[in-house]
Amino acid sequence: MMKKTIMAVATMLAIGAGTAGQSHAFQVGGLARQLDVEAARAPAPLQMQLFCLQHPKECKPSKAKVVTYSPRIEKIIRSVNASVNREITPTREKRDIWSVNVKKGDCDDYVMTKRQRLIRAGIPSSALRIAVVRTRMGEGHAVLIVKTTEGDFVLDNLRKSIVKRNVTGYQYVSVSSGNPLKWTR
Repeated sequence: MMKKTIMAVATMLAIGAGTAGQSHAFQVGGLARQLDVEAARAPAPLQMQLFCLQHPKECKPSKAKVVTYSPRIEKIIRSVNASVNREITPTREKRDIWSVNVKKGDCDDYVMTKRQRLIRAGIPSSALRIAVVRTRMGEGHAVLIVKTTEGDFVLDNLRKSIVKRNVTGYQYVSVSSGNPLKWTR
């Protein structure tokens, strides 16, 4: 019963999110212009909406938009990336459910587990972004971005090292904001 309720609420959220980005008029120099808000906004993936319904504490935004980069922060980021990449066995899921702390999973499970561990290590949740990307081969993939004063760093289960966002070779489709339920294209 709980799963059916969650699915119904998530469906309503997804339908509502599709209408949230309508065009709005605004005044510039006395002329009304159309601002296409739809181009900037994207609904959170249904799997993220379901995750937040099941784990509301994991989806609370915080105030800091970036984290101050330091050797300590670098060590935390590298440690979390390496340990989660070692602990989860990659697998293709039949049902795409975003989970944390699993033994087997796909890219989104790596992302959610890394996100949870970084938050628990003191990284503000609003400095963490979930990104849906296309790889060089055109495959859909998810990565975690840590926004720092030294740039955006990507934690990825397809590579051992952490790299800056602009050198991943990925095409970014949509990225969460500081609030995991608000995304941009």
